[in-house]
Amino acid sequence: MTELARNADILVTEVGSPEDVVEARKRRGQWDILSAKEQQDFIRHQVEEHLSPANVGVLASKAGVKTVILSHLSPRPDGDDYTPWAEEVRKNFSGQVIIAKDLMEF
Repeated sequence: MTELARNADILVTEVGSPEDVVEARKRRGQWDILSAKEQQDFIRHQVEEHLSPANVGVLASKAGVKTVILSHLSPRPDGDDYTPWAEEVRKNFSGQVIIAKDLMEF
């Protein structure tokens, strides 16, 4: 990690929950149409190529940032309340957590 990254004030990051994304797809009828291999590949992609809220909290804490902005939010099964994800980030990070909305400026 560079010195600049270590002293950054803000971390803007994508975030998602593999379980929530799968459940959202199931509720929309987009899960059962996938083959078992496609489902397995999708879960692998979510786990290996995206950050969970817990991952974000650990990363932010290690980076020493003061604020985390959660952006590029994966779908949730029950709508667009991302408060539980912010709470999950806070388990590993003591700074401010903001859930970004379209057209917000920082």
